[in-house]
Amino acid sequence: MQAILQIASSVYLPILAATLTGFLLSFLLSRKPRLIRGVPIQERIPDFLARFLYLVGIPIGVANFIRKAEFNSSVWLSPVVAWVSVLLAIFLSWLILRSSTRPKSTRTKSSFVILSYLGNTSYLGFPVILLLPQLGPQYFSSAVLYDILGTLLAGYGLGVFIARSAAVRSGSSKALSAASLSEGYTTSQGAAVDSATGDVVHKPVSSLSLFLDSLVEIVKNPTFYAFFVGLYLKTVPMPDGVVTGLNAIAWGSIMVALVVMGMRAQQLQSGGDLKLAFQPVLIKTILVPLIIGAGLTAFGFDGPQRLVLVLQASMPCAFASLVLAENYDLDLNLTVASILLACIVFAFTMPIWVVMFTTW
Repeated sequence: MQAILQIASSVYLPILAATLTGFLLSFLLSRKPRLIRGVPIQERIPDFLARFLYLVGIPIGVANFIRKAEFNSSVWLSPVVAWVSVLLAIFLSWLILRSSTRPKSTRTKSSFVILSYLGNTSYLGFPVILLLPQLGPQYFSSAVLYDILGTLLAGYGLGVFIARSAAVRSGSSKALSAASLSEGYTTSQGAAVDSATGDVVHKPVSSLSLFLDSLVEIVKNPTFYAFFVGLYLKTVPMPDGVVTGLNAIAWGSIMVALVVMGMRAQQLQSGGDLKLAFQPVLIKTILVPLIIGAGLTAFGFDGPQRLVLVLQASMPCAFASLVLAENYDLDLNLTVASILLACIVFAFTMPIWVVMFTTW
């Protein structure tokens, strides 16, 4: 009981306060709609903040926390576990989809698979790891490696490949051209216009093109480079004033990320099949972390290192799933319903994972 109270005061309270602030801010702005360059202000603000976090805030935070994090040989287990989690989730989703007697479109199947393995390991995972009394900044390196070498590659690498392949198979006119997915900003490229009719003519998409699009999304992510900057800063003595400033930016970015998450949550419009949505959520937030935790225990891993990996594996479906669904014309209803349901389920399961894998 004491552990649950600790989690409530150290983790739930700041996370709920920040996300509710974002939720209420978005709600109040939507009551009196104003347009900025044709876009409602309640949508423009989180886009701007997300762009700032993507380019500046999160990279600085990652570099700062990596500078203070402990490194040993076991931290390199994180990307291995991340990819085991991804492949396990894809396998489980394949089993469920194959056993289902209810026909599903290619768009729905692709969304189902992406939702089952892509977790919110940065915007939500980072603050959870940093705020938990059982963990803290010293274990941040494992969380970052899980996110950069696992979630980032699986989301904007494998996820782009799956989503674009689905768009090609379904003949989606919205998503056959390449798209830039940097935190909600979309830019279509590669489409030609017929000079006679004015119609958009989409070029055939090859497997090589899909692979290159995925690679570009990974290489241009600043957080990838921030990890190595943080490693370099471990060797550089810095004045107290600079350290204080970096800490302020790092923690401020974490809180702003939660505010942005709250604003985006308020703007979600549900309408999906909750029974179907529960299936990828079950895989993502319960089955995969349970199997990962049991496997790590069987191989002799315990303590905080195991807890970090289990928590990262259990993170709810990422908002990046929604970015992929919007850009590649996947199943939006299933995506929205799964994200909302996964956040609710995670709120109940997180204390269970903490208690179970701190004491087991």
